[in-house]
Amino acid sequence: MAKEFKKVIFDNIHGHIPLNRVETRILETLYFQRLRWIRQLGFSFYIFPGATHTRHAHAVGVLHVMDRILKGIHKAVPENHLFDPNSRDDKTTFHRLMRLAAMLHDLGTFPFSHSIELAYINHWRRQKSHGRPTKYNANHETLGSHLILSTRFPGGITQILEEEGIDPLELSKIVAGKSKSLLANQLMHSDVDADRMDYLIRDAHHTGIKLGVYDLDMLMRNLTTTEDGGHEVLCIHEDGMNLADAFLISRYFWYSQIINDGTGYKFDLLAAKICEYFLENGMAYSFEHLMDNVSQNPNEYFTFNDSYFMAKLHEYLAGRIKHPMIHELCVMLARRIPPAQIKIAPLKPTLVHSEDHRKELVEKATITVEWLTQELKELDPEAWIIFDIPTKDVMFTKNFASLRKDTKVGKALHVRDSVKVLTRHQELKLLVEVSNSLMPILSQYRNFIPRVYVSPKTYDLLEDKGILEKLRSKRE
Repeated sequence: MAKEFKKVIFDNIHGHIPLNRVETRILETLYFQRLRWIRQLGFSFYIFPGATHTRHAHAVGVLHVMDRILKGIHKAVPENHLFDPNSRDDKTTFHRLMRLAAMLHDLGTFPFSHSIELAYINHWRRQKSHGRPTKYNANHETLGSHLILSTRFPGGITQILEEEGIDPLELSKIVAGKSKSLLANQLMHSDVDADRMDYLIRDAHHTGIKLGVYDLDMLMRNLTTTEDGGHEVLCIHEDGMNLADAFLISRYFWYSQIINDGTGYKFDLLAAKICEYFLENGMAYSFEHLMDNVSQNPNEYFTFNDSYFMAKLHEYLAGRIKHPMIHELCVMLARRIPPAQIKIAPLKPTLVHSEDHRKELVEKATITVEWLTQELKELDPEAWIIFDIPTKDVMFTKNFASLRKDTKVGKALHVRDSVKVLTRHQELKLLVEVSNSLMPILSQYRNFIPRVYVSPKTYDLLEDKGILEKLRSKRE
């Protein structure tokens, strides 16, 4: 084998992307190839037909973005080291670790991405609330970490990493944002990181919606590092500070308009409710079975993709025994029949300006959903209502008061997620405390987006019987 190993693939966003030997070996595993069969934006392609791009393309794109950032902040090694399998010094290993973390951060992604993950999380929460023992926290991070750490066999990720001189435990910590290196954590998990830099541009390109567009090249040119309290910190030059503002604003509008509001989320919620039913009735892999059994069989894990869920849905539609509500949801999802959204205050997006304000909104939304549910029972016992009162809001970034509250005094600069600014006088500051940034103001607000859906038939019934008019009048 030649001293240098390089495989070049082409990406429609970033162009040619070279991979080294360990990346190529992982790329060719069934664990990574599975990501070709998982859509990046769940059921958003029902609204934006071009949004059929995959987690596979995104993962390779994040690797490329990570590499560009490392080069820009002078943490990269020359190509003759990066692509030489025998070069294993500390700097080369760090460069490889960060590229691999970027590449593998979505390894545990569920079918249709966050759509089906929501079902597993809700099912896990329900089991926990009922006092049933839960062995694992059900989410894609737990599953992905397990694949990195516990697949020590031919074709497994762990074995490849160890053969190539990569420590799976350290890699797993970086992927989770829990490394001892603050810089590594920031590069992988922060308000301005490699993951977000790729998906905002990629998702905007494939949906055709430009809300997520920002200036990637200029943002990268203004990233740098500095030492503070024994930590190497990722920050942005003061002259490029507004590029970070623009990035955070783009992300806020993207999540508010495209991800969390009416668009494709209505179908994602249908899919989640259907999958919850499958999980409760033993019709889909439990999370424990995924971890303990499926993850250890590359061929079986490969099939846990979008097709897995659609096959379950089709199997249910073709079966004899059907739950009335779930059957209707399956028909609606299969035929792209959208549910009707009840978007009347307090069940509509609202800017939150304080914790007390949020508690008030949650309380009002919860009471309203309970009232609607009772009204529906009296009107039509067969009618259904599905809802999501979010536990997290869309935000620009955490405000200064929240950061100080969450950390020890003087340690807010070492919080992983918040953006840091390096001033012209080489002073390190939080973006949310810089007076000529928009973030000190915008960070005070968050977008609370409750979602409540019923069938179109039920919506008409609620309208005809004056229930929605009652709801409208309640807000006055």
